[in-house]
Amino acid sequence: MMDARASSATAFNSLPIELNKAIAHGLESDKDIATYRLVCQATNNAIDADNKSFWRARFRRSFVLQADKTNGELQKLYQRRSKLLRRGRGYTFFFGNDAHEQKVTEVLRDLIVDSFKEPPERDEQGRLHCKNQERLREFILNSRILIQDRRVPPASEEKCEWLDETLIAVKLMCAHFLFEFEGIKHQIFAFEESQRAVYKPSAQARIFRGGDMNYINFDWLGHCLDFFRHHMMSEEAYTLFENISELPATQKPSAWRESLKLGARPLSRHWKGTYSFLDAPEIAQLRRLTPAEYSSHYFIDKNVDEGKIQSLELEFVPKGKQMKWPQIFEDRLHSLDNSHEARKRPQGKGKARIRDRNGENIQFVGTGEDLEDDFNAIGWLNPLPAQKGIPGWQRITFMKHFMENFDEVEQDNLWAYEGIVLPGGRMILGRWWYASEQVDFNQDYNGPFILWAVDPEPDSEASVDVDGESADDAADEE
Repeated sequence: MMDARASSATAFNSLPIELNKAIAHGLESDKDIATYRLVCQATNNAIDADNKSFWRARFRRSFVLQADKTNGELQKLYQRRSKLLRRGRGYTFFFGNDAHEQKVTEVLRDLIVDSFKEPPERDEQGRLHCKNQERLREFILNSRILIQDRRVPPASEEKCEWLDETLIAVKLMCAHFLFEFEGIKHQIFAFEESQRAVYKPSAQARIFRGGDMNYINFDWLGHCLDFFRHHMMSEEAYTLFENISELPATQKPSAWRESLKLGARPLSRHWKGTYSFLDAPEIAQLRRLTPAEYSSHYFIDKNVDEGKIQSLELEFVPKGKQMKWPQIFEDRLHSLDNSHEARKRPQGKGKARIRDRNGENIQFVGTGEDLEDDFNAIGWLNPLPAQKGIPGWQRITFMKHFMENFDEVEQDNLWAYEGIVLPGGRMILGRWWYASEQVDFNQDYNGPFILWAVDPEPDSEASVDVDGESADDAADEE
């Protein structure tokens, strides 16, 4: 053994440093790099000499480069990320509050936040992507961060177990990639808990919390994600799986294509989505169940049970302009003032007071088709502060209606929507409720919805602009 090592050392020591460095750059695994570095002084120099330039190249090969860091700092960051991502493949991620899991969650969050901080690449569909997203895909496929093989055990008070909200935020961002994977078995364990959560009265499960109602209820949002993952990705659910599977890649949910920034930002124009509802007596029955009764009662979620996917087209009002915003819409949605004080104010009393959440509110209008009826929508985007260390979340509210204009506002067929635009602006999760009457949020008729941005259809009039670039791509590159 010693003779073999000595022979190898002699061989590498006799090679030019440039050739030893070329060999080092060709090594695929971190284990091979560690072994090569220890062979002899020549191989050690190939890795660590020249001001550690090898580590800058190695970092850039795997991650989006952080240009402000030294080569030595990049070496330590590369080694830490690689070690934790490798170890994280064996963790359960049931709660995310274990110290080891928290370290991995922080690495995943950093990959999300640092994405697109250097020029991106394009995939086979021409969509923008970056190296950090490739690492996230690999981790999702090889870990249990989203793809679980068993039910989460009950939380233990003795072990101080709780569901970490940073883990939920990271899972929400990682969920963008799930629809790219084929042949993966998706199982949502304890689906009945998510079903109960998404139909709770709004007053019992506000989507936003805090004095200004600008911090996200991640527990509810996580249940909303799992609810639609079950219907969209579980073949055994016999609901949306087949129709989702038949969509081309450009029409399925997809990952963000730009760096994540604070503030309200216009979204893509073209969207698909779906929603779910129960009949009013079913919702009342579901809400009366005790935890011990959840698993013994089964409720068929309507609309998704027929595999229905709808399309929606949004148009954002240019800065400095504003379309008419009926007071009754503001009374129902609190789009411009979502504070506790505004929600306590009697409906119809006082004008809407615009609150600026670290940026400008953006108004939009939309058109779509639901149950073979054309509908209109009008609403707002509000910026939110960073959540769990991730910037780019937005609040979205809109009223779904069937009026051509607001000369006389009709109140007999109004449906309010409130949701959260995930960072990157390509997925929205939220709640709808019946808003034709003054709403008692302790017993409102409601349900969940999901929307995802899609690329323009090839024959769409808006799919190509004068320069031959898709309008949505142009928005992505702003």
